[in-house]
Amino acid sequence: MTILPPYQDHIGLWREELAAWLPDTIFDAHVHLGPPEAMGPIPLHRLQEPVTTFTALPLEELLQGYQAVYAGKTIAGMIAFPFPLREVRYEVANEYIARLMARDPRVRGFILANPRDTASTIRQYHALQKGGARFRGVKPYYDLLGKPMPFSSLHTDMEEFVPDELLEFMDAERLILMLHTSREGMGHPGCQRFVRRITERWPHVKVILAHMGRYTNKRQFLDFMDSGVWQHPNIFLEMSSASEPDVYAAALQHRELWARLLFGSDLPFGLISGVEYNAPETGLIFLTREAYPWTDRSLHERLERQRATLSYNTYHTLHALKRALDELPAAAGDKRQLMEDIFRRNAQDRLLTTT
Repeated sequence: MTILPPYQDHIGLWREELAAWLPDTIFDAHVHLGPPEAMGPIPLHRLQEPVTTFTALPLEELLQGYQAVYAGKTIAGMIAFPFPLREVRYEVANEYIARLMARDPRVRGFILANPRDTASTIRQYHALQKGGARFRGVKPYYDLLGKPMPFSSLHTDMEEFVPDELLEFMDAERLILMLHTSREGMGHPGCQRFVRRITERWPHVKVILAHMGRYTNKRQFLDFMDSGVWQHPNIFLEMSSASEPDVYAAALQHRELWARLLFGSDLPFGLISGVEYNAPETGLIFLTREAYPWTDRSLHERLERQRATLSYNTYHTLHALKRALDELPAAAGDKRQLMEDIFRRNAQDRLLTTT
């Protein structure tokens, strides 16, 4: 069964701008992997939510996808975790990641946490560890709470799916937290307080803020920058899904952050052909080149011209970073080093080292 869509360089973005610009070797800090049998049935109404666009991706197909999407590049490694949907079979999903780590050293696995039963996650972690699996981190997620819509991440507090019991365990085991923030992301005071508390109370937990900490508009990211939370050396920013050049420009102003920026693709979700779109009449949704089950049809028809300019989300995030780097007032040698850091060294040599 083929899961990934057929590859297309829709607007020539890879061919004309990204291929020559991207370093030859890259480390992907955000990938979802799992076999179809690790996911239970998806109810019909759930298909109206973008989070259910993909529910499985075996490693073999991911590697084939890499060859197409990042053609000519070598994948040095990846941070991989299961699909964090409420329909997931935790044990099966985590066991699959453990098997991948055993056979492919490029896979750095993060265990999927059950927010309703942290003890079961801890038990499975130790059981798989006895079998030789060395998970490097933990992936919690709001959807695993099973809240009915419209109670999405915008109506969820961080403490609901990242409990203290989990953080205590992670601190003892020196594990990394892959954090998809709730509410409006790191511009929200509650999220800022939550992350700051982690850095103060659990000093051995490194935190990856997925999607640049999340934001629904760039002002929220600037509020996050103003908060100073990012200054702690345990805080890393991962770039998947963040397609706003001004966000990268704001982050790159702070040279101390250069060592904590991570490339992530969010594959297979990074292959959604579009970008986030926020307007008063729609709220935060995706504007996409193709129609998906969750597509707003009226918007899809009305914005046909804008949709024609869209390609894979991972290409738009790369392009946004490129635009910010092009404008960065730094020496050419510094920029080359920064590129190597973002696309490989920060993950391999800084994040994944034992604290």
